[in-house]
Amino acid sequence: MRKKIISILLILILLQMTCVSVFATTRSDLNNAKNNLSTATKNKKAVTAEKETILNEIDDLEDEIAGYQAEITELNSKITKMEKNIKEKNKEIEKLQEEYEEKKQLLADRLVAIYEQGRITFLDVLLASDNIWDYISMSSKVQQLTDADNEQMDKVEAQKNEVERAKKALEKEKKELAESKKSVQDKQAKVKVAKDKKEAKVANLTAEQKKLQTQINNYNKEIQKLEEELAKAANDYNNSYTGKFVGTLSWPLSKSSPGYKTITSYYGNRQVPIAGATSNHRAIDIGVPTGTPVLSAGNGIVISTGYNSARGYFVIIKHADNLYTLYQHLSKILVSRGQAVSTGKTIAKSGSSGIGTGPHLHFEVRKSQYYGSEVNPLDYCHW
Repeated sequence: MRKKIISILLILILLQMTCVSVFATTRSDLNNAKNNLSTATKNKKAVTAEKETILNEIDDLEDEIAGYQAEITELNSKITKMEKNIKEKNKEIEKLQEEYEEKKQLLADRLVAIYEQGRITFLDVLLASDNIWDYISMSSKVQQLTDADNEQMDKVEAQKNEVERAKKALEKEKKELAESKKSVQDKQAKVKVAKDKKEAKVANLTAEQKKLQTQINNYNKEIQKLEEELAKAANDYNNSYTGKFVGTLSWPLSKSSPGYKTITSYYGNRQVPIAGATSNHRAIDIGVPTGTPVLSAGNGIVISTGYNSARGYFVIIKHADNLYTLYQHLSKILVSRGQAVSTGKTIAKSGSSGIGTGPHLHFEVRKSQYYGSEVNPLDYCHW
């Protein structure tokens, strides 16, 4: 019979150790998922900031490209105007050239006529004239016509030369405008290349954003799943594990901690030490300095952590056989709800939060999770 009891106790211990191991593994996976989520979120934030910076740079480049395009449009307008003026000058030159050729031909015809007249002897002209004065008058008129034609030709030649000079000036200006246009086009092309590179970078960053967002979504799903598994496991543990508690509870403080066995207030009735405290003390107070490590009194599951004005920071742990331990007036909590803990694990640091006379650990043992089921901790543990 004794061997059977020992076997049952060993099985219960192994089951409890297995449960704690499962909780620890799941909690570790959950912490890893949360760390991965934090890293992915930070990376996405950095990528988003970099993308925003580059998009602003692209906006500036687009403004620069638009400015160059305005310059090119203006230069094209000037070049078009120059080409029109040059075309008009060419027409003007052609017209003057035709006029010059006409006058030249007219003069040539007259010179030929004069040359033809030159074959007539002086005597023939003189005999044909009524008198000497007619002869002189005729010769003078011929000379006047010749001089007038030469003068007209000189004027046309001068006009033509002036128009050609104006045309050359226009062609020079057109060439300068074309060079300016090419320079602006080259600058614009370089800016477009820079813009294209930045747009390619933005495309890569957008892809990276999507990738990180997918990771974030997956981590969130994983975290939700693990938290649900922890909650279910904790609930199953709370509802199903009702085996007899194996052995006694351990002392919630290490023997190396100063004041670890200094009980400043025992379980039961007492004189109220401070306004707001109860006279029916349902726990023991152990006088240890702030920051002293507080240990779990046994294997179990953390079912609650938090803060209120009376307890200060607190932790509640469920053990086997619906036995609960409560730790109050803490300065720091080191575990979270649903976490599996083993005997002697550091779960918090002592302090003086809530209502109290000074730094100490309020250690409470309950037969259920509800107020009113408290029992004397010294019946379950000792140092």
